[in-house]
Amino acid sequence: MSMSGWSVGSTPVPAPVSDRPGLGQAFAATAGVAVSDLAGTEDFDVFTVARMTDRSWTGVTSRSRTGPALVGHPVPVEQSACHHLLVGRRPVLARDLRRHTDPELRAVGRQHGVSAYVGAPLRRFDGQLLGSVCGYSAARWTGVDHDRLAARLALVADVLGRELATALDAVVDDRRAGIEQALRSRDDVTGLPDRRGWGLLLHDEAERAVHLAEDLSVVLVDIGLVRTARGLRRAGHVLREALGEVALSRVGGRQFGVVGGDLDDLDPGATAVLAQDALRAAGYTATAGWAVREPQEDVVGTWRRAEDALLRVRAGRVSG
Repeated sequence: MSMSGWSVGSTPVPAPVSDRPGLGQAFAATAGVAVSDLAGTEDFDVFTVARMTDRSWTGVTSRSRTGPALVGHPVPVEQSACHHLLVGRRPVLARDLRRHTDPELRAVGRQHGVSAYVGAPLRRFDGQLLGSVCGYSAARWTGVDHDRLAARLALVADVLGRELATALDAVVDDRRAGIEQALRSRDDVTGLPDRRGWGLLLHDEAERAVHLAEDLSVVLVDIGLVRTARGLRRAGHVLREALGEVALSRVGGRQFGVVGGDLDDLDPGATAVLAQDALRAAGYTATAGWAVREPQEDVVGTWRRAEDALLRVRAGRVSG
């Protein structure tokens, strides 16, 4: 993401500058050191640290001897070796997935071109699976010191599991603090964060998306033709009442934006419909569009696609 300033729409957004260090960045930095150390000393092609959810496995940092590594691309959990093998707390070593007794693992090995695998789960103290640290190679593992390798992976996983749990536990409070910081740059009419504050909110969610594999969505709402400051102020009030405690900003002359990071907590499609319906019920000719971040997309790209979606909805409303 460029830090030289953004421009989507007619008014540039100043480069975001946050005074709050991110725990996601701290986790990613520690994970980066860990995989670099492992890749430099263990006989595997790739080492990766990933975030795992019920839906997907997403590499957040990786080191490879053989080429590009899988980072930032969500993989359905059932297509990952970690999902099948990391069922307990201990590290697991598979010398050759393609000859494994489990047919699903043989299929995973063939699909990803992987034979050797070693991995350890990143868990909370209560056992909840948060992620994994794993190594894999195209060739069969022929090493002999299994116990040493397992002990090393267990130690790395313990450290990274604690850091990841701390970072994820802080996300809700961190988002709340981000909104408070964004409000330091307010729109005079609505009292909401202005375009600079909006840039800060986008920047924070982009950091979480990259370093913690969090979701990121952008919803844009155009309130239609409004001739007075009173009308703008009332539109902001309607949106706050309808949407509750979300990261809402005024991002243009008649445009408002919401940035979210948890698709279960803030469904962007439902949010767009709710905002649009509330404004129309209040007498505004509102339209709304939204987008969800794609793999490795920067936040400006997501914002731009939300803008395109809004324009398509608006064009459809006019032609209809």
